[in-house]
Amino acid sequence: MRADAVAVRSQRNLLSNVFAVLAVALGLVALVLFAREYTGSGGIAPIPTAAPGGNQIVNVTRALEAQGLTVQQPPGLFIPRGKLDVPGQGAEVDGAPIFIFLFPDAAAAKDAAAVADPDAIVPATLAGTPAPPGERHLAQGSNVVVLLVDGSPDVWQKVQTAIAGLP
Repeated sequence: MRADAVAVRSQRNLLSNVFAVLAVALGLVALVLFAREYTGSGGIAPIPTAAPGGNQIVNVTRALEAQGLTVQQPPGLFIPRGKLDVPGQGAEVDGAPIFIFLFPDAAAAKDAAAVADPDAIVPATLAGTPAPPGERHLAQGSNVVVLLVDGSPDVWQKVQTAIAGLP
């Protein structure tokens, strides 16, 4: 019986050693994956490159910033789906309110901008507060339509340039 006990103990030691090696190997794999995830980009996903006619808010924001404009997204600036058939995400460009409308494609954006009345797009109230006053300017480029409210001529020119340059 002594030989049987030694054989069982030997099998248990072998199994323990296999699990110990496996645990160390998986720990090393986890460390490598963790280190790879947080080097280079700091764990932040890259900005997506827009396909022609497929711009997103981040692409519009980057285009405006490339023109030297400061873009902020305060809460409460949002236009629900209405006159343009798509909702408008609000932002501020150098302190002036701007609304960004994203269409499924460039043709839909162009058609909507052609018939839109800039003064009728913004409702009287936004999130319970009166809509920002001022002259409204409309620009269209790619699948994007923007409405700038009461911006300076310099800001308006930069917004037009940014939107016209979208893919």
